[in-house]
Amino acid sequence: MVTYIKPWFFLSSLLISLLATTSKAQEITLTLDRSELARGETLTLTIRVYDQRQGMQLDLTPLTENFDVLGTRTSSQVRSINGNTDIWTDYIITLFPLTEGSLSIPSLTIYGQQTDELEVTVTNQGARSNQETDELFLEIEVNKDSLYVQEQLLFSIRLFYTINGIRNPVFTEIDIPDTVTQLIGSPNQYEKIIDGQRYGVYEKRYVIFPQKSGSLDIPDILFRGEVTDGSSSFVFRNLNTRRITAFIEGRTIDVVERPPSAEMLPTWLPVTDLVMEESFSRPLSDLKVGDSLVRTIKMTANGVDGAVLPPFSPSNIQGFNTYPDPAKIERRFVNGSIVGERIESNTLVVLEDGNLSIPAIKIDWWNVESDRLDSTIIQETMLRIIPLQGIAPSELAVPSTESIEDLLAAPPEISQEMVDEQATGQYLNIEEILVRYSIIIGFLLIFVTLLRNLIIKNRSHIFAGYAGLRKEFRLTQSPERNERNAYRALMRAFRHSDTQEIKATLIQWANHIVGTIEINTIEDLYRQKEYPEIYGPLQNFQSELFSEKPNSKNLELSNLLAAVRKIRKVNKKNNATHERKKRYHLPPLYPI
Repeated sequence: MVTYIKPWFFLSSLLISLLATTSKAQEITLTLDRSELARGETLTLTIRVYDQRQGMQLDLTPLTENFDVLGTRTSSQVRSINGNTDIWTDYIITLFPLTEGSLSIPSLTIYGQQTDELEVTVTNQGARSNQETDELFLEIEVNKDSLYVQEQLLFSIRLFYTINGIRNPVFTEIDIPDTVTQLIGSPNQYEKIIDGQRYGVYEKRYVIFPQKSGSLDIPDILFRGEVTDGSSSFVFRNLNTRRITAFIEGRTIDVVERPPSAEMLPTWLPVTDLVMEESFSRPLSDLKVGDSLVRTIKMTANGVDGAVLPPFSPSNIQGFNTYPDPAKIERRFVNGSIVGERIESNTLVVLEDGNLSIPAIKIDWWNVESDRLDSTIIQETMLRIIPLQGIAPSELAVPSTESIEDLLAAPPEISQEMVDEQATGQYLNIEEILVRYSIIIGFLLIFVTLLRNLIIKNRSHIFAGYAGLRKEFRLTQSPERNERNAYRALMRAFRHSDTQEIKATLIQWANHIVGTIEINTIEDLYRQKEYPEIYGPLQNFQSELFSEKPNSKNLELSNLLAAVRKIRKVNKKNNATHERKKRYHLPPLYPI
């Protein structure tokens, strides 16, 4: 027989039970989903509070000593059995252990009560220990286990995955004390087949320069992300997600001091190769006194940044005036290795004739492949300078047979005929307009001659100044320093639907817009608070970076494009308002 309970009777019983529970002591329990786990796995701590009558804010600070709190959620339930009603609220906390060994979950204070401590054991079972399957794992690689101080260390992180729809990916930041660490370009994405299984690979490459000897500890690498549940409703954006993690232990690298044979070197350059190239702007066989030429030397080193390459051109050369140009310093990455360049140009003006020499240049460096001291030398250059030809006089002297004493002793002879000839001398009749034109032409010739001499004498300075102005103009128009050109580059990337180019140009453009922090990665855009409207489109875009087919032409970018245009419009409006207020701002009448 089936008995039906009327709704009013059930509600009355529930109300009576609730009133009865107020006299009971509040019960709190803590449970773990497991007490043993592998390094890189997460565990779930559930705090159940019975008969909770009001909201509660949990203080989880004690947990952060041994764990990283990845997320929290709550669940409230009511259960009635034979007229007895139980009410409780579950606080579900996802924890990630920070170290191995036996870890303690400390006592927490909840409603004035102290909870019991719990123990968990974390073991290291290898790089793939945190995955029941091979759907996700990490791999790291270094090119050396031991290296010299300030030598480059190539470090790679690879995430292998077979699952799609990874969202909110986060890697451990590489921030090692006493090092200079640089990310090499943008992350690479490709596919690789391992044991017949096709994996997507997301690779980040770094170059690390240790600045002191000793142990270089690369930290443990943790990847955290979310993956959508395929059973959820995508139509209503009600995406159920589960957290995924991957973990791998870091590495310890031995950094040694420079060898004794290199301790006295003025500059320490631990590289695999160093090359110097010399060139001149004109042939050296027909130089004369007063001629000028430009000497250019390019130094290329494989394994260091161009900023650490030393200056090498001599400041003074016997027989020449030297006018150095600012050095050009560049760097690029070739096959994952950093290549530095330093280019120095000097204008040389010849001062003396005869045999002159441009001295040799020698740079010592340490060959890390052969582990010995090497040198790169530009040989001495010998020059034969042609002397200037003498200028012949306009009038030739006529020799005389008389002595100078006789010529000075003889009185001057003046006759009437000579006076008459002087008085009746012929005069040239020249038109006035011709005189004016002659004077103007004479002044123009003098001006052109002076200007030409000044330009020739200071040609190198003029050209150097012009080149500097042109270079500065190009720099001011580069996307790194010009918001408009950075925005144009971003729009081109959107038109081409190139996800990697969109990522690079978006970071570049965001540095012009966001004024509170420096934007170096996509993750930095999540930390800025000025334009939260970009979070959603950015999250969808970043998920595409982990898809099976990145850079797809069918990629939907309209939401991110609309957000970028809206942010730029708001930023321009704010800048215009600021400039308008600044223009009409009046100083205080009585300044303090």
